[in-house]
Amino acid sequence: MAKHANQSPTLDDLAAGYESTIAVLQESLADVQRVMDRDNLGWMELSVLNDGGFDADFRRRQAARILVAATANPIIKRGLALRGAFVWGGGAAITVRDTPDQGQDVGAVVQAFLDDPQNLPVIVDTDARIGLERDLGIVGEVVLCLPTDPVTGRVRVRKIKPDQITGIRVDPEDDAAEQLYLRQWSTAGTAQPMKAWYPAINYHPSQQPGEIDGAPVMWDQPIRFVRVNQVGDRGVGDAFAAVPWADAYKRFLEDWAQLMRSLSRIAVQLRTRGDKTAQAAARLARSAQGDAGQGVALDPTSQLEAVSTSGARFDADSGRPLAVMAAAALDLPVTTLLGDPGVTGARAVAEQVSDDSWAAFDVRRDLWRNVLRDICGYVIDSAVTAPAGPLRGTVTRDGDRQRIELPDGDGCTVEIEFPKRVSDSVLDRMKAIQIAGQSETLPPLHELRMYLQALDVKDADEIIDAVTDEDGNFIPLDVLDSRVRQMMTERGEA
Repeated sequence: MAKHANQSPTLDDLAAGYESTIAVLQESLADVQRVMDRDNLGWMELSVLNDGGFDADFRRRQAARILVAATANPIIKRGLALRGAFVWGGGAAITVRDTPDQGQDVGAVVQAFLDDPQNLPVIVDTDARIGLERDLGIVGEVVLCLPTDPVTGRVRVRKIKPDQITGIRVDPEDDAAEQLYLRQWSTAGTAQPMKAWYPAINYHPSQQPGEIDGAPVMWDQPIRFVRVNQVGDRGVGDAFAAVPWADAYKRFLEDWAQLMRSLSRIAVQLRTRGDKTAQAAARLARSAQGDAGQGVALDPTSQLEAVSTSGARFDADSGRPLAVMAAAALDLPVTTLLGDPGVTGARAVAEQVSDDSWAAFDVRRDLWRNVLRDICGYVIDSAVTAPAGPLRGTVTRDGDRQRIELPDGDGCTVEIEFPKRVSDSVLDRMKAIQIAGQSETLPPLHELRMYLQALDVKDADEIIDAVTDEDGNFIPLDVLDSRVRQMMTERGEA
């Protein structure tokens, strides 16, 4: 039955109308929120600052944003890859200043830790170390946990997600001396989140309670907390300042590509009588299908002109200052970050890293040198303090710290050496060695060593052994050749 025009709406009609209105408002609100999120890129609310640092939710959102950029934005992806390669690409040599034939072999304990298959993919392999550097670029923090066997002193390395560290307890009299870290995490099948305290790697109080505030203390799993760009007591990713500029440069290139595509659409202009214009336009549309350019049909009284570009630049290099800002945030020259020397540059410029950038990478190497030294030092200490550990020594206490003293003749100084930075090319080094050799002031064996080092020959020691006698004296190649020929003749070989 039809509803009368003057009949009042029923409750169902009102409810349906309200639901429709609410749906429209929610959709409009979502559109407004998307616009606000887009406009707020690169900005932050003052409320995210908490006691001099960023709150956990803000850090989590920013880390997720940088992770997306590190995957999808070529500028951030290449920047973090270059930083990891410059810091760890040449590897690092870890040794112990010790004499193995005198006393205990401390170096063997550290080497066994480095050769442990469970530690290789975490902190030993080059890929693993580059991954740790990438974590510093994205999150600004790396949490390395060291589960230790209480009987044998064997140490393993495990990574903990930084966002699981929700609290840091420091020495009441020294804010820089961190003692305990509160970890909260969830596992599949558990209704309540789990939490526990983990000691700092160098925190060994005389009293070690089993629980603090109802959470267990994992005294056998100390943590080495690594962070960069520290704000408050937490770190910030290296790419935090670079992402807004990299996104702006990416959007500029997208707009530029769209502009170039738009300008290339109209390629043909046809003038005809007014009554024939529609037919001519249809013929042009059919003929231009699948082609890059398009045509336009106009009557004799109409005129079509392109937008004037006088005084404006539409080339891709106009956005280069945006890339410069992203490169500055990543401590990289823009030529290296883009892999492009520019219009007036040269290829050699694009292949070089400035001394200022290398200084930043040297600082990062020093950070990792301290981390590796602390971990290897803890490995040595655990080998001494464990009942069935492979080393023997004396344990003394200094407040909340413990000191390990090895017997006389045993060294425990851990040295981490990165390869020396070489600014000149292989060809330049070879020429320099050649000129030095022509002066006849270098011993031939020393000159050979320099050549092998310049060429980065992996089996250099074997080559040196082949051209030296039992006393270590150099044997000229012509003498070696005559000796080999004589041996072949005595054997009856051709």
